[in-house]
Amino acid sequence: MFKKNRIMEMLKNKQVPLGMQVFTGHPALVEILGHSGYDFIMLDTEHSPNNARDMETLIRAADTVGLTTFVRVSRHEDESDIHRALEAGAMGIFLPLIKTADDVRRAGDAAFFPMKGKRGICPSLRAAQYNWRTFDDYAAWNNSEILLIPMIEQVEALENIDEICALEDVKIIVFAGGDLAYAMGEASQMMASPKVQDAYRHVLATAKKHGVHVVGGPVLDPTVEGCRKALDVGVTIMCLGLDTMSFRAVAESYVAVLNKSVEGTGFTRVPAPRSGLKG
Repeated sequence: MFKKNRIMEMLKNKQVPLGMQVFTGHPALVEILGHSGYDFIMLDTEHSPNNARDMETLIRAADTVGLTTFVRVSRHEDESDIHRALEAGAMGIFLPLIKTADDVRRAGDAAFFPMKGKRGICPSLRAAQYNWRTFDDYAAWNNSEILLIPMIEQVEALENIDEICALEDVKIIVFAGGDLAYAMGEASQMMASPKVQDAYRHVLATAKKHGVHVVGGPVLDPTVEGCRKALDVGVTIMCLGLDTMSFRAVAESYVAVLNKSVEGTGFTRVPAPRSGLKG
């Protein structure tokens, strides 16, 4: 009755899953991603106004186009955030600001049903198909297929990365170079920072030792070379683009095309604003 986690199935078959971070909360954009060849989305609730009601609509849209849905909760310790995302039909939780293995264990208590976790039961929810008769099947499926995905974006997480990756329920982690750069005093350098690069190599090596997959890739400026480099160093799941920033990149490129095209025609254009993208 309940489907296998497609992303884990892809990884077993040596396929590279592709996802995008979704901030806008618009189901049409979710559908477009599915029609375009993406495999998963990460619905953000940490930095966007997406809420529990929005999530059900967005996950329904994702389901219609074959996208696997993950939700980044607002806080890894918020039990309500975690179980509401899963009750809406998410296949896993991105856990921000993780520092220790105990942080992940507490999130697991909120995500999994007894005896694996401490989550309360309720059949009147979408993920359980509003069905009490099959709730035991749903609970067993949930405890088997749902993913906890720690985001490595704190200095303390680096110090505890071996213990985090050793957890049985950690099959995927995210290397979050942006937040980590700020946490290390490197501002917006991200992967340009030597400190962040060293941390990246350490996280990749530790994840490989434990058989843990790493989400990464050139998220803000995807190129063939950047993706190949990420694959070569051990990234196995690509997350390319944020819907809002990707739309800005397209909009800026169209403005640049028009501004260039009017040169020498006798027409003029208002100068474009400074680009909001780095590089």
